Amino acid sequence: MKSFLEITGENGDTPTTSYLFSDSDRYFFDCGDGFQRFIKGRSNITFGKIKSIFITSLSWDCIGGLIGLFLTMAELNIKVRLYGPKGLHKLFTSSREFQYQLNVEIYEVDSTIIQTIKDDSFTFYTLPITNKNNKDDDNDEIKSIIDESKTPTLAYYGRNPQPIPTTIENDYEYEESSIVCYIGMTKDFKGKFYPEKAVALGVPKGISFKHLQDGKSVTNKDGVTITPDQVMDKSIKGTKFAIIRCPSIEYLPSLKSHLSMFTDIHIVNHIVPNEVLSNLNYIKFMEDINQQSTAAAINTKHIIVNNENCERVSGCQSSDNQILKLQKFIPSLFPMKQQSSEHDSLVKSIEFLNDSKILKDQINVFPCKETTNLILGPPQNAGDIEFLPLNNNNNGEGGVDSNENEGSSDNKSMEEFINTEQGQLFKKQLDQQVEQLESNPNKCCHPKILFTGTGSAIPSKYRNVTGNFITLADDQNILLDAGEGTFGQLYRFFGPIEVKKQLINLKMIWLSHLHADHHLGIPNICEKRQQYAQELGLKDNELEPLIIIGPEALIQWVNELSVIVNLKFIGIAINGNHSNQLVQTCKKLNIKSFSMVPVIHCNYAFGLVIEWNDGFKLTYSGDTRPCKFLSEMGKDSCVQIHEATFEDEKQMDAVSKRHSTVGEALEVGRLMNCKFSLLTHFSQRYPNLKMGTYKDTNYGLAIDLLQISPYQYPLVYKMIEPFSLLFENEAQKKLDKKSTQPTTTSKSKSTKTEDENNTIEKDAKRLEKYQNKYKDEVILPAYVYNIDSNSLTLIENTFDDLSSQPQFEDD
Repeated sequence: MKSFLEITGENGDTPTTSYLFSDSDRYFFDCGDGFQRFIKGRSNITFGKIKSIFITSLSWDCIGGLIGLFLTMAELNIKVRLYGPKGLHKLFTSSREFQYQLNVEIYEVDSTIIQTIKDDSFTFYTLPITNKNNKDDDNDEIKSIIDESKTPTLAYYGRNPQPIPTTIENDYEYEESSIVCYIGMTKDFKGKFYPEKAVALGVPKGISFKHLQDGKSVTNKDGVTITPDQVMDKSIKGTKFAIIRCPSIEYLPSLKSHLSMFTDIHIVNHIVPNEVLSNLNYIKFMEDINQQSTAAAINTKHIIVNNENCERVSGCQSSDNQILKLQKFIPSLFPMKQQSSEHDSLVKSIEFLNDSKILKDQINVFPCKETTNLILGPPQNAGDIEFLPLNNNNNGEGGVDSNENEGSSDNKSMEEFINTEQGQLFKKQLDQQVEQLESNPNKCCHPKILFTGTGSAIPSKYRNVTGNFITLADDQNILLDAGEGTFGQLYRFFGPIEVKKQLINLKMIWLSHLHADHHLGIPNICEKRQQYAQELGLKDNELEPLIIIGPEALIQWVNELSVIVNLKFIGIAINGNHSNQLVQTCKKLNIKSFSMVPVIHCNYAFGLVIEWNDGFKLTYSGDTRPCKFLSEMGKDSCVQIHEATFEDEKQMDAVSKRHSTVGEALEVGRLMNCKFSLLTHFSQRYPNLKMGTYKDTNYGLAIDLLQISPYQYPLVYKMIEPFSLLFENEAQKKLDKKSTQPTTTSKSKSTKTEDENNTIEKDAKRLEKYQNKYKDEVILPAYVYNIDSNSLTLIENTFDDLSSQPQFEDD
């Protein structure tokens, strides 16, 4: 059996993940925030073959990608088993308002004993550890209890989400400190089969040969029983590996109680901070693991994973390469730091492990580098290690990633385009306009808008899902929507040092509606904000609470999630009740009025209109069809951030799914008398920029990690044409390259016609599905907070467009 363990590092923007490959099945260990986008750039990973996911902790770095992943996999109709600490089911039950019928079984691990999980390829052992009531006393060693007859308890099944019995629910303690480590082992490798020996013993060829290889005895033609050991070498013991998460030294005594489980282990993945790794007791634990080996041939490999001892590699290299191209053309709009060097300057050496003679002599401790690939089988290669580029690995599943040399070829194509006569003209015009805008002493610099995500529904290589990070003149920040991976985008943009300050200065998150692509990033933002406050030495009373505002069901979701994930925030539901907390926060943010306007998407979907004391007015649409009520409330805005999910020819999709086309979003801007429109939330079918063919000149198309001040608005319109031409040229080059490659036999004309008819029929059924999903409309007023007078006014909707659209549920 071919199998391997692939480990990726703790990269700051994407948490660590371990990927287990066998001939037939795939497994993951942990699934943190941004998981989907991270693996989308890797052609060697196939969603459809995922069999089980093992969770080590209830922190968002370990579970934050699960909901998004299972929502994406819902259409594959593949059942996935999820194993983890007690309380894991709460992630799904708290998310009931926006996820349902997910094909997932959740098994929760007993925190007092080692349990066994077996399938056709591997055997897994759970190692529960705790940081409570532990004393590291080598003279009083605690032995772990193994019960191979017991397996983790089924706590939840998405297709039949029966409530957990009260007797079980009351015994559960939802604690973030609960951790499960895992030991995995391949099945024993079969010994070599010698067909000539079987023939010599009178065994007929065919099914009898197979039975012998499967370990079964057979009868030869003379009636004599032939056993497998007569025709085969002895089987070889399976390869053993461990996934250890030990976030603090307080967990070590509990972890050491499982030491006997590490006998003859080939690979140990240590997900531990430098503070733990450098502790003498932990080094002694690593030495003890090595000394558990009874076979001289086993040289245990220790892989270290943390963001202190490992080089950083971006988890979104395709997006990074795109931004590098854009920076060459107009750097002022893409000031993203190249933080790899900044991070690498912070990397700490693990040379202190050389003080251990056992570890040093065996040369078997490695910090994780990009992708660390460790062979589990065949047995003669077990324990072999290879370091591969993150997005260019060839491990036998998907071949070499098509992104090979993507960065260098993309930068070359940008240089080539800039050096053309047309490119030079565009670059000169942009440089002149930049110089003119920068020289204005009265230029308006705030609010700055950083687009952390400009795609819809699910993340892609180039576009993350929705997020708009707004920085005010006094460096305070507001976040409008926060899809999965929002923190990772902020980390990529600001770098590992500056991002701490930016999150501490984040005062408010406003959420437009209940769909997952607009809010799954919230828990990670909260967790990291609290973590950074501790790292910077801020006391609890020195960190202002983060205000989260959104539809009532969303606030309820975050509240329920707080039972298992340590989240500190103040939730304010959009429900017509006056909130002094919202008013006080708005005062600190110099906001004059704060208006939440119902829009045309799903029930309890809102747009937002903010007017600051200096007169600047911003309108944000959230997801919506063109909405006259929002246009009226946002009258004379300085800027509108409006969704433009579809191109104009996809009008039927836009109507059915309750989104807007590019042309419709621009028309909203005209009705609003808005000075400038920034369009976002593009369908992921448009991975790069789209060419505009409109009479308007006061709009721009948002790109991930574009940061723009008001005085720079004209630049985003000017860059539409050159960037569209650039990407069209690149697309044509790829098409030309593809056309030179060998192709399969072309389809007949009748087959093509049949395929086209099937596509049209599928599209019609898909749109009908959306159009038939009606619900009782909830007609809501706009909620307008006047900050100066500390008053809340409800303004009724007098337009008829709110209730004249088909209801949308899925995007």
